[in-house]
Amino acid sequence: MKKIITSILVLFSIVAAHADGIEFNHDLKFQEALDKAKVDGKLVFIDCYTSWCGPCKRLSAQVFTQPQVGAYFNEHFVNVKFDMEQGEGPEIANRYQVRAYPTLLWLDGDGNVKHKVVGGLDPDGLIENAKKPNDPMPGIVTGMKQKYTSGNREVSFLSDYLTAMQASNMKTDEVLNEYLKVLSPKDLQSETVLKTIANSATDLKSPAVPFIQKNKTIFEEKLGKEAIAKMLNSLAEKATVDAVKTKDDALFNQAVAVVNASKTADSKQKVAKMSMDYYLKTSNAAVYDKYVSAYIKKYAATNEKLLNETAWTYYINTNETSLLAKASKWAFKAVNLKNTCANNTTYAYLQYKLENFSEAEKACDYAIIKAKEEGIKPLSANGLKDLLKKKREGK
Repeated sequence: MKKIITSILVLFSIVAAHADGIEFNHDLKFQEALDKAKVDGKLVFIDCYTSWCGPCKRLSAQVFTQPQVGAYFNEHFVNVKFDMEQGEGPEIANRYQVRAYPTLLWLDGDGNVKHKVVGGLDPDGLIENAKKPNDPMPGIVTGMKQKYTSGNREVSFLSDYLTAMQASNMKTDEVLNEYLKVLSPKDLQSETVLKTIANSATDLKSPAVPFIQKNKTIFEEKLGKEAIAKMLNSLAEKATVDAVKTKDDALFNQAVAVVNASKTADSKQKVAKMSMDYYLKTSNAAVYDKYVSAYIKKYAATNEKLLNETAWTYYINTNETSLLAKASKWAFKAVNLKNTCANNTTYAYLQYKLENFSEAEKACDYAIIKAKEEGIKPLSANGLKDLLKKKREGK
């Protein structure tokens, strides 16, 4: 009987231990969390973390596990965690301008930011911040705007105003410019000040970017060299996407300059990849060929996936014989590196476009054989074989 009671107590202690702290819904996707919040009449709490972030790990191990934290969060929020470098994480990071870790977000069921905190907190500080989005305090930003318009330029006030604007996803450039003007060298020793500036860098046109670059050593010492490099590279990647849409060479060149200035181990390769992608979508085949050929030669000579994808891009985008011949060589090399249905199919289509019909048919046959081994349907290879058959029969 004593053993049974002891076992029950042990089991109870295990269950109680798991009941402490925040109960995160690890199986929920982002949209599912928003939908659940709507149904439950709650907000969504998101822990935005990375696997390499020390403060993120301390927050998870020492703060989220506290009973008083769990009691408040489990009652009021749908709690989820997302690694900002995996799965849905990068998309969430881009949408909510998550540049430093940990970042804590409180969202309503429509995905609107109700509150945002960057950096670790103790249990009391976390609960205090968690109460802010649930408190009916309308007009906070409006009141701050009135003070700003009236001429308030105190560092502490501008810092709070910027934080409030960031939490509301408002454009901060004007206020940030005023903030940067009044900061003293002593202010730049504050991690909070530096995070406020970093969080304001939502794109490369933000005044935060040149300021961070000018004071890069300070930012790296306080916030971490890797974190600053990741933030700037992320902004550069976003700028490249925007530059493609508007064919803005100046914006793209600015993005390239930012990545080059980061001087990370892979910065040159990043620039080469950015150039290859940019000129694919904005320029003619000859210009693209210049950049992609250089990239493959230096960084991807044995990358069968990239060789195959690039060869297929040439098939889709050019009819120039010399470029198709080059792409065909890349496709053939991809086959030799990894003999798959996909790689054989790409090689077959390029040979077809080069009017090497016999070689194209052989490649189709290989693709069909590999497809059977891989358990997939060789639709593209079969389609090309039909075309070749019709051509052979003069149809």
